[in-house]
Amino acid sequence: MRSSGISVIVVVRHLAWLVLILCSWPRVAAAQAQQAPKTDPVEAAALNTILGRWGKKASWEWNISGELCSGFASTEIDWDYYPTINPFIKCDCSFSNNTLCHITKLGINLNNFTGVLPEELGNMTKLQQLRASDNGFIGKIPHYFGSMTNLEDIMSFSGFEGNSFEGPIPENLSNLTRLENFTGIFPSSAT
Repeated sequence: MRSSGISVIVVVRHLAWLVLILCSWPRVAAAQAQQAPKTDPVEAAALNTILGRWGKKASWEWNISGELCSGFASTEIDWDYYPTINPFIKCDCSFSNNTLCHITKLGINLNNFTGVLPEELGNMTKLQQLRASDNGFIGKIPHYFGSMTNLEDIMSFSGFEGNSFEGPIPENLSNLTRLENFTGIFPSSAT
């Protein structure tokens, strides 16, 4: 009889733990949902506008939940390993106690996009890398680039990469003190 008494106590303990876990689950899930990082709304609107103008959508591989900075975009995985995901973004979600993501890399190579670079691109103020080779961009180098002071790497602006910018280089590009790599040919009328 003693053995069945111990079994009942063990079962009651397990049930108590199960009830405790089930009762606390909604609070844990709600806390996790509140803490999930979100893409900066200005940057998200800018990217969605740009992609919409070009007839593109965010890739399901990096936009897994409707949140732009999710999936591959928010991982430490190097985007060079995924050349078929195009366009592609990478995000840094360490802002505001890990609740805010900024788009830090934008890859739009080989898309045959044409026209001028959209001014909404200037709203991505934390952008560090821009890969835009093998498109058909034209016009002047946008003045807003001088305000994108986090840019470190721009590939590629003109020449053999299919883009054809012209006119003077905006003076405020001297603000790009972090720029280490500028691949492309400066416009012939840049001086």
